[in-house]
Amino acid sequence: MNKKYLKIILLLVLILLAIIFIKPAITGKASEGTPLRYVPLTQEEIQKAASTILSTEFIQDIPKKDPIALIFYSYEGNEMVQRDGFLIGKNELLSSGIPSLNIYAPAKYISKFNGKNLCEIVQLANNNGELIINSEYENARLLLKYSSLLKHRSCFGF
Repeated sequence: MNKKYLKIILLLVLILLAIIFIKPAITGKASEGTPLRYVPLTQEEIQKAASTILSTEFIQDIPKKDPIALIFYSYEGNEMVQRDGFLIGKNELLSSGIPSLNIYAPAKYISKFNGKNLCEIVQLANNNGELIINSEYENARLLLKYSSLLKHRSCFGF
């Protein structure tokens, strides 16, 4: 058997093993089972967040079929409150679709957006333990879906 084919078969076996044995990607402090109360963002917050998301470099590398949801949250007392979110597609914000990856970030960081610093703010939220990332997909599948974003992984604090 040709060495090239042997390498391809070995790579496929490794990918299959990774898909079977790697658990779903869930990080952060999500509150499962309890529906969250919803409080909308202000128009100013929506505009500031939208313009910052649209100006970020990684938006051009998001796969067309696998948008990412960026959802903001806040706390009122001890209660986590869901705020507005954005469905980020390739080079645009989408009005509908099903994300393969959900990123939850505190709404308090929106005031720090300056139109070009989304990655900096996401890293700050992650370093402070406030970023929540979850998906119903396993890590290996997410890696395949979002391989085009690997060059931007530092943007997400990884």
